[in-house]
Amino acid sequence: MECLVRWTVFSMVVLLRYTSANPITNTTTLPLKGGTLHCSNVRPMLSTEKGFGSETIPRDPVPANGLKVCIPSNDDGLNVSCCTTNMETMLATKARQDFDQKLQATLNNHLASILKGKSKKFNEFFSEMLTKSRKEFDEMFKRTYGQIYENNKDVFYELFEALSLYFEKGKIRLDKSLDNFFNNLYQKMFLVLNSQYRFDDKYMACVSNQMNGLQPFGDSPIKLSLQVKRSFIATRAFGQALNIAEEVVTSMLNVPPPTVCSHALTKMSGCNVCQGRVNLKACPGLCGNVMKGCLAYHSELDTEWNSFVDAFGKITERLLGPFSIEAVVEPINIKISEAVMNFQETSAQVSEKVFGSCGKPRLGARSAQEINYETISFGSRSKARNQPKINQTPLEKLINETNAVVRATKNYWSLLPEKMCLDIEETVSSQQENNCWNGKSRNRYTEVVVAGTGIAAQADNPEVKVTPAESSRQTGKLSEQMYKLRMLVSKLRNAQNGQDIDWNDDESDDEGITKGFLLIAFLSLLLNN
Repeated sequence: MECLVRWTVFSMVVLLRYTSANPITNTTTLPLKGGTLHCSNVRPMLSTEKGFGSETIPRDPVPANGLKVCIPSNDDGLNVSCCTTNMETMLATKARQDFDQKLQATLNNHLASILKGKSKKFNEFFSEMLTKSRKEFDEMFKRTYGQIYENNKDVFYELFEALSLYFEKGKIRLDKSLDNFFNNLYQKMFLVLNSQYRFDDKYMACVSNQMNGLQPFGDSPIKLSLQVKRSFIATRAFGQALNIAEEVVTSMLNVPPPTVCSHALTKMSGCNVCQGRVNLKACPGLCGNVMKGCLAYHSELDTEWNSFVDAFGKITERLLGPFSIEAVVEPINIKISEAVMNFQETSAQVSEKVFGSCGKPRLGARSAQEINYETISFGSRSKARNQPKINQTPLEKLINETNAVVRATKNYWSLLPEKMCLDIEETVSSQQENNCWNGKSRNRYTEVVVAGTGIAAQADNPEVKVTPAESSRQTGKLSEQMYKLRMLVSKLRNAQNGQDIDWNDDESDDEGITKGFLLIAFLSLLLNN
């Protein structure tokens, strides 16, 4: 009997030495026969892939007391885990960090950067076109009107400055700027055509008052003003829409997910580690519910965003059709020269009527100056304009490409949860519904997968329930972005109809919106309490 005891003790010592020298490192299953939990593969995975310190990771199962999320299923009657409470906290933090980083990459690095890039390219293209038009205008008028133009070119420069300022800031009235331009041009030309006389400020004020009745430029001011106004309004609206949409996307990163989202993320991508299943990916249904719940607030933006996409498409149609900015900016030198020629042809009648209304001016010291305007041939340009277009211009191509990018984002926010699940391939199983992590064990996900997105649809979400009380406290930032999109849609519709848009600068606009929503949030808090 004594020999048997000694032999048993010797055998156990040998076995212990062997197993300590040859640890099991290839198992990923739980539970094994006899309800044994293996944690040997947890330490290397957490150390190398998640950056956890190896000293915080137990080599063997530990009691699961104190765990709040990754609670063992107890199918084998054991209450042990590969995670300590500190590890569970670290896994929760890592799961939330991964979610935030993936959301930022999806929104900021993808959608927002694309919109920003298109906006930058469009703005640069338009600015170059306006600069080129100004240069061609200057060259043509120097060649045609010589020193007379040189002496009065500040009038024309002011017009181009006003057009540039409107596109950049939008804080001027285009119709008023064009009225001022033609009024100043009318007075300058009147002085040149009647240079043998002397005129004081009072007399010139009378001359200015006669313009509307005399119409010295014919109907050119009315036509040009209408064309410039509606085309520039639509062009600025197109560019600003991209800027505002990009700002909305970036701001949505500041919309926090529901409070219970962190719990669900940990359950989906952390608790499998606590049961030794480090390579087991989450079931698609589990990910769907988690993402729909965590992105419930973001999905609420879908309706307003889709309205923006539709309105953007309408303004695109206008820019490619009757509101074409190229049809206005490129031939603006011809259009203004036509107005000048109209005045030249009727200058004698205009001067006679002015003298009749304002009085005969005094002769000056200078003799009458003969004005000789070259006749401009419009035939070749008109012929080219009437030819059917075969190819798109570079600007039209850019506008079409930009609209295609925006159109592709329709339903973006309601599809965002699905996109997030598709993007995190390292976490979610690909169509392996029976061999995936269901949040508790390796098995099919049996909970009902929520069909809809948004706040209301998550009332029955088994993973992330969003309560009305919490949503009313957390949706201030969301409401602000929804309001921005509604205002943008309204401006795009005005631009589509050729109506003036009251563009505020970004700072004052954001300040006003922020103050308004702080008040709304405060009132909402009072009502809920």
